[in-house]
This record gives sequence, C-alpha cells and structure tokens, in this order.
Amino acid sequence: MIDADLSREVIARVRDAADIVEVVGEQVRLRKRGRTWEGLCPFHDEKTPSFSVDDEKGLFYCFGCHQGGDVFKFVMQLEHLSFPEAVERLARRFGVQLPPRTPEARQRRDAGERLQSVLGEAQQFFVECLARPEGRAARDELERRGFQRASWSDYGFGFAPDEWRRLIDHLAKRHPEGALVEAGLAVRPDSGTSPYDRFRKRLTFPIRSGDGSLIAFGGRILGDGEPKYLNSPESAIFRKRSTLFCLDRARRAIADTARVVVVEGYFDCLSLHRAGIAHAVATLGTALTADHARLLKRRLGSDGVALLCYDADDAGRRAAATGAQVLLEAGVEVAVLVLPGGMDPDDLVRERGAEAVAELLERPTPLLEFLLGDLPPEPARRRRAGLALAPLVCAAADPALRQNLVEELARRLYLRPREVEEHGERGRPVRTGAAAPVGRPPAAAGERELLRILVECSREWRRRIHETVHPEYIEDPRVRALLTAARAVDEHGEGETGFTAALLARCPDPDAASLVAQLCTTGMPEITDQSIRRQLRQLVEHQARQRARQLAPLIEAAEARGDEPELDRLMAEKARLRRKTAEI
Repeated sequence: MIDADLSREVIARVRDAADIVEVVGEQVRLRKRGRTWEGLCPFHDEKTPSFSVDDEKGLFYCFGCHQGGDVFKFVMQLEHLSFPEAVERLARRFGVQLPPRTPEARQRRDAGERLQSVLGEAQQFFVECLARPEGRAARDELERRGFQRASWSDYGFGFAPDEWRRLIDHLAKRHPEGALVEAGLAVRPDSGTSPYDRFRKRLTFPIRSGDGSLIAFGGRILGDGEPKYLNSPESAIFRKRSTLFCLDRARRAIADTARVVVVEGYFDCLSLHRAGIAHAVATLGTALTADHARLLKRRLGSDGVALLCYDADDAGRRAAATGAQVLLEAGVEVAVLVLPGGMDPDDLVRERGAEAVAELLERPTPLLEFLLGDLPPEPARRRRAGLALAPLVCAAADPALRQNLVEELARRLYLRPREVEEHGERGRPVRTGAAAPVGRPPAAAGERELLRILVECSREWRRRIHETVHPEYIEDPRVRALLTAARAVDEHGEGETGFTAALLARCPDPDAASLVAQLCTTGMPEITDQSIRRQLRQLVEHQARQRARQLAPLIEAAEARGDEPELDRLMAEKARLRRKTAEI
C-alpha cells in the first residue's frame, strides 16, 4: 500500500537520485554512442539496436516500438507497475525516504505494516500446519487436484486446523487479539465474548496485491461445511473490488502476451497456472468491477484482450455479459473461452491436461457469438432478445471496437447499425466524460518542433514562447499539456537544475513523456536563434489561419443576429491575430 507524499518535489528527488543508465543497464547491454547510450530494446524483439538512453536528460526512447519516457516510465513498462509503485520501487533502491502524505497517512502506513507483519506470521503458521500430521486431509486434497509437493511452497498453500483458537493462541505472545481481528484472522462475536479463529479446517491460499505483498487469505473447507470458500474481510490493506487473485504472478505474462484469462475460483486460477497459463487471474467472490477493469487495462495496453472463462449455460452467459460490459467501458476488448459442458477450468486441467487448455486458448469465442448463442429462431423474438445487448456493445470506450461490435450485432439481427446505436444509447446511463482516443494523431505543423525547442532553448526564449504561443490553439493534446506545464515550471523557478525533469514532473502523462523522449533522443539539426524564429513564425501563422477559419462563421452569425458586443469581441480577436503574426 502506497500512502506517501508524492509531490512534485518528492518525485524530483527520486528522479535525481535514480541513475537511468544504471537502471536500464541492468536489463539492456548499453554502449556509449556520442552523447547517448544505445542497446537492444527490452520491450520488443530486435537484432539491430534502436533503443537510446540520454543520461543528461534522464530519458529513453526506442525508434522501433516507439516506447519512451523517463526512468519511472521505464520501470512501469518493465515491471508492469503503476506510477506510484514505480516511484516507491526506485526510492527504495536509491535510498530516498518517501515522507507520509499526512500524520494520518503515517498512521495508516504504520497500521498497514503491522497488519502485514501479522499476516506474514499467520502464513508461516498455516504452512507449518500443512506439513504436520494434522494437515493430511489438506495434503490429500492438493495431491488429488494434481499439485505436486514441490510446488506447494511456490503457491503458498497452508492449512488452518479445526480448532477455535489455535492461531490466536499461537500469535498471542506477540500480537493482541484486537490486531488479529483487525487483520481478519479472528472474529469477535457480537456477544462480546472472546474472539475465535476465522479460518478453521480449511486449505488456505495467500492473497497478494499486484506488487506481491501479502494482504489477505482465502480458505477452502475440507469436507462438509459452509461456506465452501471463505475470504478475509476487507481491511486497511485489502479491498476485494480492487484485488485480483494471482495478479502478482500473472502481470508479466499479461504484458508479454497482451492477454488475460479471467476465472472465478482459486483452484480454477491456480490449475491454469499449473498448466502453463501464466496470464490467468481470478475475482474473489465478486463480479468484475471497474477497479478490476482499470487494473487489467493498464497491464494489457491498447491492443490487449481479456478472455472470460465461463460455463456455456444461462448463468455463464449472464456473468460474461456483466463482466464484458465493465471491461468494454474500460476500453478492453473481450472474448470468451467456452468450457465443455459441466466442467470448470480446474476440471479441464485435471481430466484433459494442459493440451486441452492450450487448444481452448487457440480458438476463443468472439463475445457476440457467445452471447447470441441461444437466441430464439423466430425473427421478431430474436431481434428483441438481441437488441437487449445493444447497451453492452455501445458501452465500449474504444471507438473502433465499439463500431465493430455495433456493426456485428446489426448484421446478426438484420438491422442498420444506427438502429443498434439508438437502442443502445437509450438503454445506457449518460456518460460523464468522453472516452479517450485509442491512438494519437500526429502533431500539427510546427508543434513537434516547438516542443523540441522548448526543451532545448534558453529560459529567455521560453519566456518569448509563452508570450507568443496560445496553448488553447495547439492541436496535439500532448504538446498542449507540455506547453502549459512549461509555463508553470518557469513561473515557479523549478527548472534551474534540470528543465526536462521539472517539465515531466509537472506533466506525468506517459504519452507526453514518450514524445519528449523521442524528440530528445532523435538526431536533429542544432537549435539556433534563427531556427527558433523560423519555427515560431510558421507555427503562429498556422495557428492564426486555423483560428481565423473558426472565427469566420462566428462573425457571420453575430452579424446575422445583430449582436454588436459579440461582433466587436470577435473582430478584436481577429485583429489581435493579425498583429501577433506581424510581430513574429
């Protein structure tokens, strides 16, 4: 759990301390070439080096796959971490103390560390109990399911004895009962009597956060009893709606394959891992949530696919539809792995082996084909039932994916795409924000050059750029954000020891950082006063033409309705554009 003060100043300290050549050099064999370092890109296969590191500016860029950014972006991409996780990882490595956000944050951090300490001791206890004679039933269950003893420690299997206070008594010398209740290991009865162990007569599974920290437990009953599966309650460090079982094990495989298999149970997930399906995760007794979808989107990237692994019955279709909509709203493409009748992933692995799972992965069922699998044959009823899926396909945040799904549903129902869209929008809640585009258009004329000038030129030239160029007229959102950030850096005097680092601290958008890295590591002509004037003149003239085109219909409309104040304002803006262009 990261609860540190990640202010710009703190991030800048970590960035200054982290040697990007050292960090990259652990993964890539770098050779000095002029003022930069070069090597084979760690993010895609290549035989000729196209990966460049500029240690002066603290940036990397690959001219092959176009990945680029600062040291934080490198660690995020390589380790599949969030930005705060990358900052914490580098701070720990380079000895930078991250201050707590507030006194309350310090208390939360200390409480989280205490909880993890208690959970760590409980895990050791469960593992020891599994190895003792009392753990025989748990060992038999693991062997029945095909898990070899050599793998037990890797998966973290344990056993909770069938006793009311065995764990409490074991930990009582070091931890008060209240701490065990807070950690979810003990239950305090409503009557106020003494707490008792939450997990009893259960095979236990450690539940870890995305970075591998132990945050909770799951338990499967041995023999008869309810519930069959039991999770720790939510705590300061464990929230079911934002935790995916085995994500810590799966995150690298998810990034490498751009695929994730989503199942519903512990053994379903672990059996897939045992069969070599390293990109499998499971929900923890809940449906997929928006938090889960965002976690997966970040690790899958823009081209990834989530494979929902559900039964082909009515309940499976309902679960798939619910999960698919959440994922589509997060911009994740979805397909389905259809299991043989009456089998779950664990059954499939045990009865038919890893080959059957691999074969299933080779032919995932398209989402609509799965959901439309049992439509009634009569045309009117078929159309009515199929249109119930219109809100789902219209939920896709990715415009291209949304269009494909709408067109496919329309084709199957013999409708026009517009009819599906109209029905879908009527059935969906109003969006509070527009979906982010899946790709970035190339920067408009002169905007990339302006950005390179910005990171290379003197502070005096930056001041003149701030006075001359209007950010609101910049078409590329990355350049617009960086121009605004540059103004803030100069106004607050933050760039004295490194303007590029201060700029990226002000604008942490990874797309913007990648663009800066590309420009800084590309061999381009030297920046001179003459070239700056030429590029500024071209950019301002382009902006003036664009704005003039926007003003023309507004002026015409103001004249038509006789709105003199608005007409005066628009004509004054047009005159300012002419003067600005003439000055440049």
